[in-house]
Amino acid sequence: MTTLTSLLERTDPIAPNTLCSGVLDRFRDAPTCDLLPVVDRRKPVGVIARGSVRKSDLSRHASEAMTAALLADPDLSIEAARALLLAHGEPVAGLVVVKDGVYCGVVSARAVMRIGPSDAATRDGQLRFLELISREMRTPMNGVLAVSELLQRQPLSSDSQAYVRTIVESAQATLRALNDALELSEVDIESMTVEPAVVHLRGLMDSVQVAWQAKAAQAGVTLLVAYNGEPDLSANIEAARVRQVFDKLIEAALSLNRRGSVEASLQAIRIGEGLRLVGRVRDTGGGLSVERLAGVFDDTTSSSSPDLASAGLGLALCRRVIERMGGSIRPEPNVGSGATVAFELTAGVGAQEAPAGEGADISMGRAAHVLVVDDNATNRMVAEALCEMFDCTSECAEDGVEAVEAARTGRFDLILMDIRMPRMDGVEATRAIRALPGPAGQVPIIALTANADPEDAKTYLANGMHSVVEKPIKPEKLLAAMSDALPEPVQNSAAAAA
Repeated sequence: MTTLTSLLERTDPIAPNTLCSGVLDRFRDAPTCDLLPVVDRRKPVGVIARGSVRKSDLSRHASEAMTAALLADPDLSIEAARALLLAHGEPVAGLVVVKDGVYCGVVSARAVMRIGPSDAATRDGQLRFLELISREMRTPMNGVLAVSELLQRQPLSSDSQAYVRTIVESAQATLRALNDALELSEVDIESMTVEPAVVHLRGLMDSVQVAWQAKAAQAGVTLLVAYNGEPDLSANIEAARVRQVFDKLIEAALSLNRRGSVEASLQAIRIGEGLRLVGRVRDTGGGLSVERLAGVFDDTTSSSSPDLASAGLGLALCRRVIERMGGSIRPEPNVGSGATVAFELTAGVGAQEAPAGEGADISMGRAAHVLVVDDNATNRMVAEALCEMFDCTSECAEDGVEAVEAARTGRFDLILMDIRMPRMDGVEATRAIRALPGPAGQVPIIALTANADPEDAKTYLANGMHSVVEKPIKPEKLLAAMSDALPEPVQNSAAAAA
C-alpha cells in the first residue's frame, strides 16, 4: 500500500510571528511549493497557501493570514488522502502531515491527485518485480564473486590476477547496484524504519576510515577521515544508516577520482540538550561537482551526468535515507576543484562511553566435520572449498529434506544451511533438526544467505540457528562464525566414524 510518506515534502515551516512579506519571499524562492505550514513548538497551527498573500497583507504576521491546516498521518494511504481532500468543504492546497501531533512535512493536493489508484498499484507491482529480479540475479552473481575470490587465492600470473580482480570488482558493483535499486524503491514507497541506539561518534568515524583506507590507497587517492567534537561523545542515532551514507558518498567520490584526495568528516555540536551532527564528504580531485550532483539530488531516478550514472543510485539513496531521518543533504562547491556533499541531522546525547576494543584474530585451531546444505552447486563448491581451507571435512545436501536425513545420523559437528531451497527451506529444516533426539538435534547450524538483514536474522536465530553469515561468503566471517559455534575442541567426526 502506497502511503503519504512516499510523497512527503519536508518543507521548513514558518513561525506564527513571521511577516507575510517573508512568506511571499519563501514562495518566490520555491516555485514548486504550494503551501507553507505555520508551526509553533513543533505543532502545526495553520497553513498559508500560494496565492493567498496579498500586498495589503505584507506587514501582517503569518498567524493573521493563515487558515486551518488539514492534518493527516504519514501512514494514510493515497486513496484515503484523496478522499479526505475531495470531502473537504473548500479547496485546499494540500495536507500537513503530523506524527503524534508533531509536524513531519507537507503533501500537495496536486501530488495526491496525480497518483491515481492504478498508479499506486503499478508502483507496488514495480517494487515486487524489482525484488524478484534482484533475488534471481543475486544468486548467480554471488556465485561469480565467490568463485572469483577463491581463484584469487590460487597461484596466477600478474595478468591473470588483474583479470580476476576485474571480475570481482564488476560483480561487487553489480550487487551494490541491485541493493541500492531495491532499497531506493523501498525507501521511496514505504516509511523507512529507524531504530536509534547509543553510538560513540569517534568510533563511528574510525570504522569509516578502517573500511575505506585500503580501497582509497588502491585507487591512488588520499583518504582523510576526521571527527570534530568532544572525544568521548556519544549520540542516539542509527549508526548503520549514517555509515551507509558515508559509505555511498565515499564510494561515489572514489569511483570518479583518480587524483587528489577525499575527505570525510563528522562534526558534533551541542544544541540545548541535543546534538547537531554535520557530515561532509569532500572531493578535491574534481570527480564530483555541484552541477553533476544536482541531477541526483533533484531526481531520485537518474543522473543528469552520464559518467555519474554508476554512483547515482547510491547518492539518491543517501538523499532518501537522510530525509527519512529528518535531516537534509546538499552539494556544496569547493574553492578550486571538486565538490562537497554535506548532510545534517539532529540527535540526542548518549551515554559517555568509549567503544570497546577490537577483539583478537579468530582462529579455529581444530577440525570439524561439516554438512553443507545448498541447492546451488556453485555455492556448495565454494562452501566445501572454504571448509577444506579451514582443515575441516565436509559432505553436501541439496535441500532441507536431505539435510534432516543427514543430520539424523549424528555424524556432523556443524551444519552450514542455505535458506531458500526447494521441498524444504532452511528454516523448516532447522526446526526439524532441533526436534531430533539427543546430540543430533543440538548440532550448531549457521545460516548462509543473501537475505541477512536484521529482521531476517532474528527469524533465523529464533528458529534455532546459531548465527548468520551473509553471501557472498567472506572467509574470515565464516571462520569466525564456525569458531564461535564450536567453543570446545572437537574430534574430527569423520575420523571417529571411520
